[in-house]
Amino acid sequence: MRPSRSTLRPASPGRPSPRSTIMSRYAAPLGFTLAAVWVAVLFVLAGGGH
Repeated sequence: MRPSRSTLRPASPGRPSPRSTIMSRYAAPLGFTLAAVWVAVLFVLAGGGH
């Protein structure tokens, strides 16, 4: 009998730690903000800001 996929994965903890909850909460907005800032910097460096 072959083991199912769920038995091959390492068991994850029942509750995430507070740090991982905070990181996941802010990861998307922070990533979007960093991407927007990076695009703005490239735009200015390309001469579009003059």
